[in-house]
Amino acid sequence: MLNGPHLSLDSDFQGLDANAIQSKVQLPDNFQQLKSNLLSGDFKNVTESRPVTHCLTRSIHSVVDSKKSSRFCEMVRKLRSGRWLGATGKPITDVVNIGVGGSDLGPQMGAFALKEFADDSPLHSLNVHFVSSMDGGQLYAVLPIVDPETTLFVIASKSFGTIDTFANVDTVREWIQPTLTESQWLAEHVIGVSSNAKKMIDYGIPAAHQLTFGEGVGGRYSLWSAIGLSIALATGVRVFERMLQGAEAMDKHFVEAPVAENIPVLMALYGVYNRQQRGINNLAILPYDGRLRMLPSYLQQLDMESNGKSAGYNGKAIEYATGPIIWGGFGPNGQHAFFQHLHQGYDEFAADFIIVLSRKAPGFEAPVAESLAKQQRLAVANALAHRRLMWFGSDNGEPRNHYPGGHPSNALVMDELTPESFGALLAAYEHKVFTQGVIWQINSFDQPGVEKGKKIAIDVLDAIEKGTQLEGTDESTAQLIAATQKQK
Repeated sequence: MLNGPHLSLDSDFQGLDANAIQSKVQLPDNFQQLKSNLLSGDFKNVTESRPVTHCLTRSIHSVVDSKKSSRFCEMVRKLRSGRWLGATGKPITDVVNIGVGGSDLGPQMGAFALKEFADDSPLHSLNVHFVSSMDGGQLYAVLPIVDPETTLFVIASKSFGTIDTFANVDTVREWIQPTLTESQWLAEHVIGVSSNAKKMIDYGIPAAHQLTFGEGVGGRYSLWSAIGLSIALATGVRVFERMLQGAEAMDKHFVEAPVAENIPVLMALYGVYNRQQRGINNLAILPYDGRLRMLPSYLQQLDMESNGKSAGYNGKAIEYATGPIIWGGFGPNGQHAFFQHLHQGYDEFAADFIIVLSRKAPGFEAPVAESLAKQQRLAVANALAHRRLMWFGSDNGEPRNHYPGGHPSNALVMDELTPESFGALLAAYEHKVFTQGVIWQINSFDQPGVEKGKKIAIDVLDAIEKGTQLEGTDESTAQLIAATQKQK
């Protein structure tokens, strides 16, 4: 077991120790300098011609000391204390975060995972909701349970122009009209979070209700920045600060620890080896703690949007495999769903088990707290059992009872889930992804496939709404466009 800040790594079931894996996968000669550049904000996103600065945003000083951050803290304290009044004089009771991708996955995961640590005011309860899907399904569920007079909307969008996000915002603008004027709503019921201050001003959001972050903070790396506002609203400023401290501790470990003791680097090396030399094209994320149930979706974006690339830094095609398919689910539920395939199916996979050894269950009487602690130990036992079976297998000579084993895995272990260990866990995965991108010589900080898909979608939408001709369309798409138009 390798111990790091707030997090430990057991890689025994990878089949190679820390020294052996270094002989299998080579780090570049300038890797130490690249790590230092990342943490100082000097690493370059070459295709978008800007620095990569997300590590700077998780310095606690960026939250506590700067002028912009003091606005962040004041907003949180004002809303959580009940001092933020809506246009009709009623305290805000509900906050709806409208965002997509990194403006939704990280904030929603953090708000849920760390809720029990919240420093709740006895004077006021603040409910935080999340809406992301462009089809309006989530909004359909949230709007009936909130009140326009007591609800504030956080519009979270790096560009402040994401069509998915503003489809939801446009519907909200219709919803508030019987109760509030648009000017009332913008003045007292909206906070904008973006790297584009001009667009927020043009939209009509008062400057005092805007939070900004730098262009060098990628969306999938942004929960440490002002995008994390909804985490702080759900838990309090102090919990948010503690999360940042955990991430900072992992940053320091990443830069200073030698390779054989470096958790993110070893995760990266084992991942590269499994992908390229063992030919395993997928990694299952298996958190054995319900508070981390959103982690697989979060890491799916972090890893696949970063390293799902087939061109190198220089824009030329590469001829080797890069990032794996990331999938998974909450481990105890997965046991009753997809683990059968993992144990006895034909497909190769690697896995990360995320294990929390204990929980104190604050807020409950002693008998209930002890029962919850016992449940945690039950989860640990199941994680260890399934991980062992995936690696060692089992066979009594009957095909029905044959478990081939040989599936490599990591165990990422926390003594307890705390804001610090949560922050350290996420930072470890960020640095793993960065290290793998460096090894594969790809840019982990752009997403051309995502952008291309968005551009095509705009053309398709114009064809549906305006009847414009979609250049080069195929028969299948044309028929579905026509079918959609008939439903208007």
